[in-house]
Amino acid sequence: MLKRKIYRELVAWKESDDHKALVIKGARQVGKTFIVREFAKDNYEHHVELNFLTDPILMRLFDGDLSVDGIIERMSLILHDDAISPGCLIFLDEIQECPKARKTLKLFAEDGRYDVIATGSMLGVSDSRLGIYKRGEPSTIGVGYERTITMYALDFEEFLWARGVSDEMIDDLRSKIKGCIPLDDVTYEMMMRHFRAFMISGGMPEVVRNIVAGENDKAIAAMDTILANTLGDINKYNDGVDVIKTRRCFESIPSQLRDTNKKFTFSRMVDKDNERLDNSTKQKYYDNTEWLGAAGYGNFCYLLTEPVLPLKANEIVDQYRIYLFDTGMLTHIYGPSARVATFTDDYRYNQGAVAENVVAECLMKSGIQPRCYRKTNGKNRMELDFVIELGLDLCVIEVKSGKDREFPSLRKASEVFRIDRRIVLEKGNIHVDEDGVEHYPLFAAAFIREMIHGRDGFDENGLPVEGI
Repeated sequence: MLKRKIYRELVAWKESDDHKALVIKGARQVGKTFIVREFAKDNYEHHVELNFLTDPILMRLFDGDLSVDGIIERMSLILHDDAISPGCLIFLDEIQECPKARKTLKLFAEDGRYDVIATGSMLGVSDSRLGIYKRGEPSTIGVGYERTITMYALDFEEFLWARGVSDEMIDDLRSKIKGCIPLDDVTYEMMMRHFRAFMISGGMPEVVRNIVAGENDKAIAAMDTILANTLGDINKYNDGVDVIKTRRCFESIPSQLRDTNKKFTFSRMVDKDNERLDNSTKQKYYDNTEWLGAAGYGNFCYLLTEPVLPLKANEIVDQYRIYLFDTGMLTHIYGPSARVATFTDDYRYNQGAVAENVVAECLMKSGIQPRCYRKTNGKNRMELDFVIELGLDLCVIEVKSGKDREFPSLRKASEVFRIDRRIVLEKGNIHVDEDGVEHYPLFAAAFIREMIHGRDGFDENGLPVEGI
């Protein structure tokens, strides 16, 4: 069994006094069903599982009397299960397929006799308020009666656990990053090797299991299946011409990330005659890129008008970079040469797209929204790969994938804007240079929260430690 951090959150939810239903969102095949089953077996004497995708007849349970007792009675009859009693867990898998079941989460939360966990691979789409998503029924969502968490594929720390790296070694790595202390050469080289493996395998559980077992052919087959399922979701959860448009957007991400201008360029979309379309395609394709973000297949990095706090207030909502949700899938799409170059650290191959993608992935999995800044004309031209709020600090990050160690934009940023911290993620050890720029290995992106600095009297959320 792969050790997953979300398991601790499930335990904390069960032990809390709050009887809200738990909703776990996430892209398909990140391990939602597996982890809930393991949690149920470990923590409940009895549990019931309903999968609305594989057994759609179960939707009939939510026709007619929608009282908790009525639902439980029908559930016992249809499932031939007389052990459904207060205190058991009811697991509703792929709940986006049954909006009526989603509506009953409020009823179960108010009743309080049963614990309910719902999972959904496409809840980001079915919850959407963007009018093109036909499957959503927003009025059925019991706001205030659900606790929602997002589950991602394995992060780098979970990947290290899968590869047998000890907690003691990871804790030592964490403390060195926190204290900005250089690593010894052996640890640095070993962690870089693990991270390069992470970049070519990604974090999808089935792929990781096969990679760890040395079953490379099965890992590649699993990647093929995941990619096919992704395209299948695009077909299923879009209507009419949006199927084609959303697929075009998804399939253009790898090539767009290889461009110098990494901003998603709508004019690169092509029509059926393979002719480039004009800039008016933004209006035609904007909702389709938004669908990719809502479905969990794209990590959005919004451009900023300027890198000034609060960053949310300075986002340009229709200009962004889209990074692929899993870096292993990105290298899979690029092909075998990309895997070899990434794993062997071949500088002849442009690894910039893969390096930036994995940093964006690490930030998202750490709960930090990445943004970026780009000024290409006039005075103070610069390009900042990532701009983030790291605790209470405004931080700019540059990602260096090759031998080039120059970063003029990063140095200029603090001269033009009020920047608290400048960080370079590169193929090199931890140190601070003479200009105060902090340098970390690429894999430190996965431990970005260890870099948070405290501020006297306040916690990292900006609230007074002694209360308001």
